Amino acid sequence: MSALKILAIQLGFHPDYPDVSTLATTYNDGIYYVASFVADQLPEAQLDMCQMFWGENPADFPLESYDVILVSALATHFWSNIPTLETIARRRRKDSLMIMGGPHAAFAPHEALKYADVAVIGEGELPTLELIARRAVGGVGGPIDDIPNIAWIGDDGRLAISDVKRFEKVSTAIRPELLARAPRLHWATVSMSRGCPFDCSFCYAIRLLGRRFRTKTVPDIVAELDGIHAQTGCTRFYVTDLNFTTRRDFCHQVAQAVRDRPYKFISMSRINHADDMDLVLEMKASGFDEYCLGVESEDPGVLRAFNKKVDASEQTERLWRFAENDVYIHSAIIFGLEAQDQGAIRRTARWCADARIVHPTFVCLAEYPFQNLLFGARQDIEDHRIIMEVPTYQHYSFVGIFPRHMRPSDLQRAILDSYDVFFERAFEVETRPQRRMRLKSYQRSVAQSRGGMERHIGFLENLETPYYTREGTLKEDLLLGDFEARHGATRDWLAQSARGAEPAFAKAYAR
Repeated sequence: MSALKILAIQLGFHPDYPDVSTLATTYNDGIYYVASFVADQLPEAQLDMCQMFWGENPADFPLESYDVILVSALATHFWSNIPTLETIARRRRKDSLMIMGGPHAAFAPHEALKYADVAVIGEGELPTLELIARRAVGGVGGPIDDIPNIAWIGDDGRLAISDVKRFEKVSTAIRPELLARAPRLHWATVSMSRGCPFDCSFCYAIRLLGRRFRTKTVPDIVAELDGIHAQTGCTRFYVTDLNFTTRRDFCHQVAQAVRDRPYKFISMSRINHADDMDLVLEMKASGFDEYCLGVESEDPGVLRAFNKKVDASEQTERLWRFAENDVYIHSAIIFGLEAQDQGAIRRTARWCADARIVHPTFVCLAEYPFQNLLFGARQDIEDHRIIMEVPTYQHYSFVGIFPRHMRPSDLQRAILDSYDVFFERAFEVETRPQRRMRLKSYQRSVAQSRGGMERHIGFLENLETPYYTREGTLKEDLLLGDFEARHGATRDWLAQSARGAEPAFAKAYAR
């Protein structure tokens, strides 16, 4: 039997809406960890990588020749690349296996399964390997409900969802050769741990990776960093862990292990990391001088709504502490709740500058539809107020909901204007030359997305016109009726196989 041929594909962003986040300069690491794990376990297989972030096109690959095709996508990648998915579906062999993973497959498996045979709804390494192994010995036509973390369409035409499992030890490292065609990378993306003990309502990553904190070994982490550096020359790493600083001893060990290397890091953490300034400075000496903090808002009511377990009254002082020690802070600031009118949005944007956040990303509160139905998960936005099936669905700074208190286009304008408010105030309060230079660099980056935001405003104006009165009141009955006409049948179909009503499943899915 000839060796299996496997193609891994990372779908890319819509050209009209360039993303200005750190990840837009690198790669999403999930598909690389799954592909690397599969390659480690099946060394005889031929594995190719197609990275659309770098301009590669799946259509340029011999799609007909592959036994297995792996695809990873955020929602915006999915809806931006429907023609690409149609091309893959048309050209791939009928006996091939196509698996889609990533957030969109996890939270909208019914949409992923329009093109894929199987959707991965959690950690994907072991389920993907098992699916490929069964394909290698005669296909996946038999029962697969014993494989965790997957969804598929059963013989009865209904969506089937298997149990969710978190894996104890998956210490996979990204294979450097998968980055052989990489352009110059501003950042290389790595994961050092999985899981987060907290339960912020908006955090979909918890449902992918769980709440139990699990680390790689420090020697494995160092070897992975060194391998990526040797392959790409990149010395800056974005650590995608949900909450890297969960364990002090782990941070200390990592800091000591990389102290003699020329690496710089951005890692995700909580704002209370500032309460241990000895650890912060130790980490800084090892290259950890930037953090993406879960700030989200300065408003206590907003933080309570998001189930944030932080004291809003301490946030400003903690952020000042980072700034005074020349630690740079990034944070997503979330708008879209009923209490956040345009005045509140402007106040929050100004507060970000006063608190000396150097890189705030102002985003719209967004949800996937049918999450409570499918998985028993909390939703802050009802299904009918989610703007679905467009390239900007779940796309960071682009509005994806129908607010009751302001038109979607007005919310988009407020998000766009909040950057002007922030930069005007930030250059008033920031005196340090290095930090001012960082602000100017970020200002240029944000300017690149202005055109996309303005185009999205036009899209929203056309979309929202039938649903608001002249005075700006949402005609919710009309919106609900139109949603029912378009998506009611899908909702009813999903209800036939939903796991959200099963308490044990819902608990496992959220843990």
